[in-house]
Amino acid sequence: MRPRTKAALAWTLWLVTFGCCAAGLAVTLAVYRPLTVGVLVGGAVYAFFFVLGFATVGLVVARRRPGNPIGWLYGAAGLAWAYTLPVEPWLDQLIREHRPLPLVAQVVAAAGTLGWAPAIALGVTLPALLLPDGRLRSRRWRVVVVAAVTGALALLVGGSLAPGVLGDPTSASLFELAGSVGPIAGVVESIGVGLHFACLIAAALSVVLRFRGSRGVERQQLRWVTAGAAGAVIGLLLAAPGGRSDAVARALIVFGYLGILCPPVAVAVAVLRYRLWDLDQLVSRTVTYALVTGLLAVPYLLILPAAARLAAGSGNLAVAAATLVAAAAFAPVRRLVQDRVDRRFNRRRYDAARTVEAFAARLRDHVDLDTLSAELLAVVDHTMQPTNASLWLRPPASPLDAERTGVRQES
Repeated sequence: MRPRTKAALAWTLWLVTFGCCAAGLAVTLAVYRPLTVGVLVGGAVYAFFFVLGFATVGLVVARRRPGNPIGWLYGAAGLAWAYTLPVEPWLDQLIREHRPLPLVAQVVAAAGTLGWAPAIALGVTLPALLLPDGRLRSRRWRVVVVAAVTGALALLVGGSLAPGVLGDPTSASLFELAGSVGPIAGVVESIGVGLHFACLIAAALSVVLRFRGSRGVERQQLRWVTAGAAGAVIGLLLAAPGGRSDAVARALIVFGYLGILCPPVAVAVAVLRYRLWDLDQLVSRTVTYALVTGLLAVPYLLILPAAARLAAGSGNLAVAAATLVAAAAFAPVRRLVQDRVDRRFNRRRYDAARTVEAFAARLRDHVDLDTLSAELLAVVDHTMQPTNASLWLRPPASPLDAERTGVRQES
């Protein structure tokens, strides 16, 4: 297949996914009642993070690395999340009004309820098996690929034909099979669920085995993948339901959606090798600003009510004073936390900074240029690790200046 054809196919896949999102918005505006801001925001967030996030990452990777199947898998995963969106608002409206579901609505209900299975297989399981170069670790892992695809299809088909789709009778009335065939479909669904989750575990094991045996660039690529998976876990834990106020819960849900995008973005960085060696700096800055925000925001929120009560009648003045104190403390606290975090997460930067500081201290005590030149080259080699380093000093204007500075002129 020609490169231009591959590019056109990648764009077509993304445009079809985007078209499903646009059609879903149009149908929502046309039929969903009552139409509220919450409904529109919820649909937009779902489309952006689940659909367009995966589809856009797939487009970028497929355009830059068309020979790597990971980009195409992400594009297909975005379409798998999106293909029922044009009909789902109409289906929801029918169910809310307790109206009978026509054939198209029941097909979409059955497919949409279980559509997460192929989406996860395409967007999580199969890419994890192919990281980072688009090839399996060995031929034996082909069994896991076949099992992942079979499990997703068995879960989708068996669940659609079994009595009740995951406990939702409204979406399975047309497809329930009578007699002994219905329980058989339920067994097929159970087998699909088992294969699906077993292949997820096998895919995670494949990444672990690759990481343990990796070296150099491949290890750095897999470090990005690990960081993305960690971001997803943290985001989902923050978004887990708990006894929180509505405002806090909504804010944490946003972090949960951001966590969902961490794995595909990290995989894209790993596959494209874009700024591959900046992971330590990224982790260091993220941890630093998170800690600084917590160290400043928590005392601010705790002290502000007390300050407002003490300054009765001057609430605005107390708020302004607390804000100024937090702003003034930000820079020194950030420097202190950055230094501590660099020691743990960005050791290379910390060691380089200490080496440069030590050289600057010695620079004040030495006047011999030969010694300083040797030390400067040693510092550059230690901190930057170049393949080759040389130092050029402009020769003095006269032999007298050479004698004063200690620089020997070569003929």
